[in-house]
Amino acid sequence: MLKFYKAVSFALQPLLMPTFGIILLVLSPLGGYFTSTWKWFAVGGTFVFTALMPATPILMMLRSGQIKDLYISKKEQRTMPYLFSLIAYVFWTLFMWRILKMPLFLVFMGLGSTLSILVITLINTRWKISAHLSGVGGLAGGVFAYAYIMCINPLGLLVLMVLLSGLTALSRIELKAHTPGQTLAGFTVGFFMVFLPPIVVRLLS
Repeated sequence: MLKFYKAVSFALQPLLMPTFGIILLVLSPLGGYFTSTWKWFAVGGTFVFTALMPATPILMMLRSGQIKDLYISKKEQRTMPYLFSLIAYVFWTLFMWRILKMPLFLVFMGLGSTLSILVITLINTRWKISAHLSGVGGLAGGVFAYAYIMCINPLGLLVLMVLLSGLTALSRIELKAHTPGQTLAGFTVGFFMVFLPPIVVRLLS
């Protein structure tokens, strides 16, 4: 089972969550309003900004021995990688807003993701919080916010988000990477930081 939990942790790592979210977006009814070129550009750009850019310094730090493993198990070693991710997410949000010209509520999902990284970075200085659950929680928050704003009820997808969140939490706990409290805290931060900004913007617009 440990191999299974490791596979889950790798497949559902936080660096991939924004890309999964954009893929869901282009496959959604709203995605029908965009061209194929826009869709590929959106997915590719998101992967570059939120996966490749944060992963590069992490791999460099791993190679130089500054961090112990890819998941950065030691709390004390997480600050710099988190800050690199924060900068990359700022550029990603600007990319969504200025280049892709996304609807404002989607841009605020990106902003919420950026703020989520800032929050877990600050929390991590005092207490180890789960970045995995923050990532999957952010994806779930984005899906729930999209469903609310678009007035749709993709029940199967909503249930899938809950199941994936639970599976990710179980994997991190079983791998001794986090306690139940750390996974719950990570999910809560990720979910509400992505869910609330687009809802507030929609209600005020």
